[in-house]
Amino acid sequence: MYNFLLLGGDSRQLYLNQILTKNGFQTTLHNSSEDSSFSMEEAIRNCNVILCPIPFTRDKINLVSDNGMTDLGIGNLLNLLTSDHTLFGGSIPAYVKEYARENGIACFDYMDMEDITVKNTIATAEGAIAEAIRLSPGCLHKSKCLVTGFGRCAKTLALKLKGMDAEVTIAGRKEIQLVQAASMGFHARALCDLSPVIGNYEFIFNTIPALVIEKNLIRSMNPDVTVIDIASAPGGVDFAFCKQQNIRAKLSLGLPGIYAPQSSAEILYEAIVKSLS
Repeated sequence: MYNFLLLGGDSRQLYLNQILTKNGFQTTLHNSSEDSSFSMEEAIRNCNVILCPIPFTRDKINLVSDNGMTDLGIGNLLNLLTSDHTLFGGSIPAYVKEYARENGIACFDYMDMEDITVKNTIATAEGAIAEAIRLSPGCLHKSKCLVTGFGRCAKTLALKLKGMDAEVTIAGRKEIQLVQAASMGFHARALCDLSPVIGNYEFIFNTIPALVIEKNLIRSMNPDVTVIDIASAPGGVDFAFCKQQNIRAKLSLGLPGIYAPQSSAEILYEAIVKSLS
């Protein structure tokens, strides 16, 4: 029998707790610092599956918590785990995975699970579009959109934008990406050849986790452009220079947890149960 301990995180953890309880599992949720009676040692002793947040950590010291909890030190957590435990989390640091391997602790990273990453592209794409609509003074309908990169998230995002009647261009480094993009009905352009046309776009979505939207491109942008970066921190946009040039630009991370926490929790639940079976 599995007893689940859910630690920190955002509203996805709350929905995940509800889903687990609804399906007959015993759970302990520690999502608020107001729970003064909570004992990490006791909770881990009573639970054999530990569900950590997405991302696992930002400072490599504490688990992520929207509520600013101060009792979620990673070192303390690891010291309490045994080979009887199973650990889940998103973007788990290498040192945590190594500790788990050395101590016989089963460890699953959500970001290494193909079904989660593919399904989450939908919530990420919808969240990116919501961010763009919220920040921009214009409509996406009939607008000229640029998507840099053509990985899973970029493909889903480009298809969603196309479905909203936007004119979508894909910019990538690899020829095969551009061929694939063109075969799917998108305009395609080499990333190194953006400078002459960057000013044509009203929306730019970056999905590449490296600095690709740099000063020279920013200088040539449409002053009314909206730039949304969904790549891993620190993203691929020079945000400081965008601010200097009065360009609207935002690094938008954790979009599934912000815009679709319930759907995201359902995806996590399915993957967790599959991994434990």
